[in-house]
Amino acid sequence: MLIIPAIDIINGACVRLTKGDYSLKKKYFDNPLDAAENFKASGAGWLHIVDLDGAKTGSPKNLEIAKKIKEKTDLRVEYGGGIRDMEIFREVMSSKIDRAVIGTKALEDKIFLESLLENFMNRFILSLDFDSDGAIFKHGWQQKTQLNIFSLLPELQNYGIEEIIITNISRDGTLEGIDFSLVERVLKISRVKLIIAGGVSDIEDLKRIKNLEKKGINGVIIGKAIYEGRIDLIEAIKIGGGKS
Repeated sequence: MLIIPAIDIINGACVRLTKGDYSLKKKYFDNPLDAAENFKASGAGWLHIVDLDGAKTGSPKNLEIAKKIKEKTDLRVEYGGGIRDMEIFREVMSSKIDRAVIGTKALEDKIFLESLLENFMNRFILSLDFDSDGAIFKHGWQQKTQLNIFSLLPELQNYGIEEIIITNISRDGTLEGIDFSLVERVLKISRVKLIIAGGVSDIEDLKRIKNLEKKGINGVIIGKAIYEGRIDLIEAIKIGGGKS
């Protein structure tokens, strides 16, 4: 099971939000590269970078920072936030980012999704952000859509998608723990591998997630729990099976 530390960026700084609320941000590093280097020293192999400015405005604003992190650390990097057309996607790919994180735009623009699937299957991962009722949110969690994860997942499986990131924004940044009842509901209808995020609070959460690996969980993204010292990344990677 992959253990993936997260770096969220606003105005060039490494921050964390609470429940996706931009007014409830807390800064941890002035330079996100410092966070990335700490993660590398702890044994991380992947980084999950979210350009929160890009997610909110509709086009990447902190791509140069992600590129620098990739160049300086040589970690595998997935980057998302504002990637909503092929031109921007190709720009991200040209920066040597390992894979792009694509949000709800791919659900609203089937031509965009089909082009990604046909030409770049291994260079992107779809990410769905939802609340405790399963409602999907977009544009940096600012807009609620009519889509629901429980009806959407079976449809996406028909496209041949093999792995999806799912984030419970009702728990994200709260340190309240994973909503395992919600995760179990998603697992019952999903045939794709899932990377889960939102609410991871301690090592016990990770142990419970690890026990669900055979049901389809391929990884977990951890943010605030690392920054607040509630999870030691070295220990987390060991629980994951040495995978990051």
